[in-house]
Amino acid sequence: MSVTVQDLVVYHYERQPSAFKVGELLHNFNGNDYRVMENYGGNNLLLMQMNTGMFVVGKDVEAYKRYPKDESPTADNIQMGIEWESGVYLGNDMSAIDFNKVREEYGSPPEPNERGEYEIEINETLSHTETVKADSYYEALDEVRDRYDRSEIVLDAESFAGVDFAPTGRSR
Repeated sequence: MSVTVQDLVVYHYERQPSAFKVGELLHNFNGNDYRVMENYGGNNLLLMQMNTGMFVVGKDVEAYKRYPKDESPTADNIQMGIEWESGVYLGNDMSAIDFNKVREEYGSPPEPNERGEYEIEINETLSHTETVKADSYYEALDEVRDRYDRSEIVLDAESFAGVDFAPTGRSR
């Protein structure tokens, strides 16, 4: 079976406003579904292709509705989807991707609030390893949680493991 020019549908596209929320499932017009993993602003998104697990940075992503060019839009013939200017394919091995570098390269700095101020969140990570003798992993985990809840294990400045600075309202 061959496809002829008469078999092809020509579409009319209309750009649609979209906030592209983290976790949102997006469909592109090539038949692929993508989950929004991070929104870098400026319509740059970190996406995960649902059927392969491949990570891709979609640059200048826009949402569109489309319908056959020679028809009026109806609930039955409108399709919603995304397209992007270009994509940077990162692979599907998360351990091989430097997400901080990706954020720096494709993110855009946030705008100040109406008073000209920037809100920067400081996240400190504290870490401590506790050794517990138990009959199973789950028993050991429960024991450590109970001791932590009873304040028998307290993390302090000596438990410092790292710090991250990020503008508030941005997903990491």
